[in-house]
Amino acid sequence: MASVLITGGTVVNSDSAIRADVLVRDGIIVGLGQNQGWTADQVIDASGKYVMPGGIDVHTHLEYPIDGFTTRTADDFHTGTVAAAHGGTTTIVDFVKKAPGKSLYDTYLERRDTAAEKSVIDFGLHAIVPPREQQPDVLDDLRRLVPEGATSWKFFMAYPGTQMVDDGELLEGIELAVEHGVLPMVHAENGHMVARETRRLIDDGRTDESFHATAHGHDSEAEAVHRAIVLADSVNSPIYVVHVSSADAAAEISRARAAGSKAWGETCPQYLVVAYEDYAELGEKAAAYVCSPPIRERSNQAGLWNALVTGALSTVATDHAGFCLHQPDDLPPQKMRSPGYFPKVPNGVPGVEDRLMVVWETGVAAGRMDPCKFVELMSTRPAKLFGMYPKKGIVAVGADADLVVWDAEAEHVISAGTSHLRTDYNLYEGMKVSGKPTQVLSRGDLLVDDGVFSGSPGRGSFLNRGKPVFF
Repeated sequence: MASVLITGGTVVNSDSAIRADVLVRDGIIVGLGQNQGWTADQVIDASGKYVMPGGIDVHTHLEYPIDGFTTRTADDFHTGTVAAAHGGTTTIVDFVKKAPGKSLYDTYLERRDTAAEKSVIDFGLHAIVPPREQQPDVLDDLRRLVPEGATSWKFFMAYPGTQMVDDGELLEGIELAVEHGVLPMVHAENGHMVARETRRLIDDGRTDESFHATAHGHDSEAEAVHRAIVLADSVNSPIYVVHVSSADAAAEISRARAAGSKAWGETCPQYLVVAYEDYAELGEKAAAYVCSPPIRERSNQAGLWNALVTGALSTVATDHAGFCLHQPDDLPPQKMRSPGYFPKVPNGVPGVEDRLMVVWETGVAAGRMDPCKFVELMSTRPAKLFGMYPKKGIVAVGADADLVVWDAEAEHVISAGTSHLRTDYNLYEGMKVSGKPTQVLSRGDLLVDDGVFSGSPGRGSFLNRGKPVFF
């Protein structure tokens, strides 16, 4: 493996920004600081740029099955991870949903093999815990999965009849997570409230795509967040709330953390930047924006930003679940499979390629945070919470050489036309950003060099993640 020397840049970690050179050998950072006569096979001039740990997106859904495995997201583990690399993300953590007729354990092993054949960057996997009626012995599988790297388990408080666990199952699962040092995660929406409102809208004939947001009210999210934290507190467990979309839900996390709860919240770029007003009048094309929880009103965004910069929310992931608006011949039904009827629109939006650029532009360039806070949210804290630190999430001697050379002055216009994703639209279409990656390294391999990609399917490594690091 070629050695690499990155010179002249400002190294940014979550706690400091210093002028330093970085020396990489055999995929590991072996030198950091003043150049002591270091030489390498390859030299990257980072003068005037930042050198940061690669982005870590702990919430993606690549070639992910939905609706009883009748369709799936557009990007597979190859196209999705190539796009991630172009955007500066060097690690993802995806999800495993139990396949019909198979155990969670067997599904996990099969999905791990599939991802290993295609991924160009390192990856981990969360286990999604099905309702007990779908697999009575699922707790046994969860125990078996811990040494296989599944040190985070996701529970759905939404989607009754398909994925939702009841409070008893949730509490029992959280207790087991405590026993094994696993981080429990929740999709926090009150499934019964959402189902009731959905039925009411259908009965009233209000089924256009934009009514999806009406069905998923702020109150259903805030209630579920509060309940999840109370259940976790009852057994002295941490809890990680995925894709927080409502400022009301973020406020629940803020109050709980102030009172001593070990609650962690994740939000997504689409909730910080895109708004209901952007799609309310689009008719069937509003399907492009449908995800759960929904993209909410613009007035909601200030509360999310405040929670993010003050620490009430702890990470920014994408919940990347991209579908196409037009129907490719080689994919199962995509966004427009049932125009005018929001309950059948596939849930999910793309974003894994754009995450760093969008948050840099609206966070750092807009003056809401400094580069250190950016690194904390996009890399370091995800690495700690999901058992990858200190190998990942930091520029330090001994860490994996997952590195991004970032040009804060580079201008770029986000567009589906220049994206590397399979999806044929972009939520941030036409957005001008002042900051982008110029070089992206994964374990010392230069994957992206001024837009030119060098990598092959299968070079990404599966991460047998350890236990969370709380701080």
